[in-house]
Amino acid sequence: MNARLPVALGAGLGVAAYLPDLLDDSLAPYATPLFSSGFAWGLVALVAGYTTRRPRSSIVAGAAALTIAVFVYYLLIVAGQRWYVDALSSADGMATMAGLRSVGRSVVFWTAGAFIGGGTLGWLGHVVRHAPASPGSAAIGATLGLLSGEAISIPLVYSSVWDAPLDPFSLAKLVPSLAQLVLAVATVAVLTRIRDRPTIWRLTVLAAAASVVVNVILWYVLLTVRISL
Repeated sequence: MNARLPVALGAGLGVAAYLPDLLDDSLAPYATPLFSSGFAWGLVALVAGYTTRRPRSSIVAGAAALTIAVFVYYLLIVAGQRWYVDALSSADGMATMAGLRSVGRSVVFWTAGAFIGGGTLGWLGHVVRHAPASPGSAAIGATLGLLSGEAISIPLVYSSVWDAPLDPFSLAKLVPSLAQLVLAVATVAVLTRIRDRPTIWRLTVLAAAASVVVNVILWYVLLTVRISL
């Protein structure tokens, strides 16, 4: 395994994920699918694992890339004094202990997610590239569920607070979710195209259906927990 690739991918993702934070609130949600979404992070882990030759290396590469991205992202958050400033107790805009503790909880939470999700998608990237027809086809379907889980779960999480189907708040959630879903499908289409082994579509569809259900539930829980951090 080329150790420099996961490091480069992770550092690049961490910086890219921070970019939407610098945009106006009206624009940031629409940049998120490309730079700071479940799809974007999953794609980096997938690519990291896809480039490896051994299953163990693919797990390490995917987990390492996302873990590095988490630390780079939150270092930028702290350096930029964003998210960890508590306006109620910090009139001068300086960091507060309450805000820093919130950042700490987020780092722990997403580092755990990076290990599990990154390792899983890294391994799937390896399987997609190197496995025979049956496991490779199933891996492509599982990948679709992992890359699209957040996109499908976001409308479920926020549906209770929507006042109208096309108000600005709804659009800021629905449009990025749709973009993530389209990008996830496009990624799976590319994986199918570049594989040098046949795809068993029945296995791909069944694996995708199961993966979507499981990952929507997981993302629903993750998003609910994230709101409380």
